This record gives sequence, C-alpha cells and structure tokens, in this order.
Amino acid sequence: MIDQQTKQQLQQNFEQIKPQLKQVFPDLQDQDLQQGKSNPDQLVKTIAQKSGQNQQQIEQQLMQVVQQQKQKF
Repeated sequence: MIDQQTKQQLQQNFEQIKPQLKQVFPDLQDQDLQQGKSNPDQLVKTIAQKSGQNQQQIEQQLMQVVQQQKQKF
C-alpha cells in the first residue's frame, strides 16, 4: 500500500500531478483518475488491472511522480 504521506500529497496536489499520471499510465481514463483522487489505493488496483503491472511496481512509480512534483514546489 502507498504510505500515508504519499497519499496526502497525491490528494492535495492531484490537479498538478494528474498530467504526469496520464503520461506514466496512459491506459488511465479521466474517470479512473477522479476515483484515484479520493482513493489512491483503488487507483493502484485500477492501474494494475489495466496495465498488467504488479501493484508494488505501480506504487513505486506513483511515489516517484509525487516526489518529482514535490521537488518542483
């Protein structure tokens, strides 16, 4: 599961992070992303179903995206 700090940052900065999520996970639709805003764990599951990647790999990628966004501010 995604750590609590990453979840908070994802939820708080979702609109800024959303374009990067679409680049990293091109299979996602806007509806998937909106669900993920309120429930990051569900977002991981959705990405896993659509991409075939394992959840741990996806969590790492999400954390990287959040960290990159954090460094921009």
